[in-house]
Amino acid sequence: MKTLSSLLLVSLCIGVAAPAAARPRVPATAWPGVGDVLLNLTVDAPLATTPVVPLATWLGVEVSPVPVPTAMWCGDLALVRLSAEFRRWDGNEDFTTAGPPGIAVYTKTVDIPDGCDTLYVTISATGDAHGGNQILLTCLVGGAFCNPGAAAVFGDVIPNGWIALQRHGAADDFHDNNVNYQWCTQVTPSTTVTVQIRLARANGLAISPVFLQQEHFYIDASQTFGGCVAGVAGT
Repeated sequence: MKTLSSLLLVSLCIGVAAPAAARPRVPATAWPGVGDVLLNLTVDAPLATTPVVPLATWLGVEVSPVPVPTAMWCGDLALVRLSAEFRRWDGNEDFTTAGPPGIAVYTKTVDIPDGCDTLYVTISATGDAHGGNQILLTCLVGGAFCNPGAAAVFGDVIPNGWIALQRHGAADDFHDNNVNYQWCTQVTPSTTVTVQIRLARANGLAISPVFLQQEHFYIDASQTFGGCVAGVAGT
């Protein structure tokens, strides 16, 4: 009992200090000497911003951005796309019953960038071949065949420089099939050339046409240090 009374007495005697009142914040200018420093501080005026030169001006092509040879160049392993276009996405088709030289389905003049010595010409389309005919295509650059070589002949005659992309059986109609091919040819850097793709028929009924529709055409260039040349068969 005596112990309990002592504990109660100790508990009653313990005081808890009240929190101190928050001191008002004193502005920096009230500190001795600080106000005079701030009032007399001298700062240089900001420098004028240098005008930004547009990229086209920096490259020197602001007058005519495309096509400008000085705006593009070929380096090691670089492929430069010079043109990407489409035709016959309007419900119409290119068609002919003529043999080579056939008809032109695409013509484009492009500037060859500095350093580019190889040109690539690609067609991707949907084709029909009627009456057992072959769809023949050729690529010309500057009026010369992209590849003037001969096709393998197994009873059919195909002129040099032309390729046969599809054919079904004799007198058959072969509808809505993929036509896709790419040529490569040597070109001179920093020149202007005209690219043309032509369509013809062969080795079927002379009165039956061949067709192309929904066509895409791509022209690219690169540096191969010698242009497109004949490859070597593996061993």
